Amino acid sequence: MSNVDEIPRITNVTPPDGAALFLIGMRINRPLRVRSWFYVFVAMPRMLWHLRRHREKGMLSYRLYLGPSPMVLSYWKSPEALQNFASDPAAPHLPAWRWFNANVRGRSDVGIWHETYVIGDHESISYAMPSWGLARAFGAIPVDGAHATARGRLAENADARRGCPVSR
Repeated sequence: MSNVDEIPRITNVTPPDGAALFLIGMRINRPLRVRSWFYVFVAMPRMLWHLRRHREKGMLSYRLYLGPSPMVLSYWKSPEALQNFASDPAAPHLPAWRWFNANVRGRSDVGIWHETYVIGDHESISYAMPSWGLARAFGAIPVDGAHATARGRLAENADARRGCPVSR
């Protein structure tokens, strides 16, 4: 579907129990100290490239946002899959983290942050755009019937997590 006029209203398929949302970003506090922040800046695209080639690591989908404070939004099979990737000596995260601790930690030239959420109660809707976020990671379904309202989507997702039959 390349024409946005043809894209229907959709919501996401209920993610399996234990799926995770991971947000990570950085902020360049001292732009002139390029040696402090450049490696941090280029490390994330290397990690994303690695994860795209190694789907078995558990990252399902991601979006990279560039701007004054670059950020990545990613969905994972589980927080354990994310933690396994982060601690894998053969993957690109651990060397980057060690470099950061040896060269940048204790200085405020560049800031980093992350947040991990185990997906629970949620609802989503998209209109006139390709599958994005939860719908891209777990699948899309039409917004109709029980999915027509935010209240209905929240209730159905809660029912699906409890093992109740889904009414469509």
